[in-house]
Amino acid sequence: MQYKRKFKRYFIAFIMLILCTFATIFIKNSIDSTNPENSLPLISVSAGYTTPYVVRAGYTWKFGHKTICSPYVSSADAPLTVIETCNPEENIVINFSAPYEYINVEIANGLANDDFEKVYNLTTPKEEGVYVYKITAQFDKGDILYYFATEVKNINLIT
Repeated sequence: MQYKRKFKRYFIAFIMLILCTFATIFIKNSIDSTNPENSLPLISVSAGYTTPYVVRAGYTWKFGHKTICSPYVSSADAPLTVIETCNPEENIVINFSAPYEYINVEIANGLANDDFEKVYNLTTPKEEGVYVYKITAQFDKGDILYYFATEVKNINLIT
């Protein structure tokens, strides 16, 4: 008899735990969908010793039962700024705060150029100039588009 009461209590506690878990997931998805900008994965990019300013240019993201799409912006319309210069053939490192499924990196010569070519080697070009990079990242909940610009210039530290 006493075992039946204990079993009933444990069973009710287990059911309540499952209900609380589903309620928490539902509430989190609702809060995230009201302010999706703060819920998307963060990106960090470095080109050699410089960290360029990266612009998010659009996304499609699933928040539970709801999918939110922001308008995608072209590189000509994105507010790109060249903050620092880097040397030719510097390594480019791209990190995300969440694991991604697929990443595509493309490059265009000049700020007003929309003629992107796929990058197979993540290094800055040999030729000096301003370059725009387009990063498309696919996650399990959606995809995000980023742009950043960098100036490649042979920096002579010894003068």
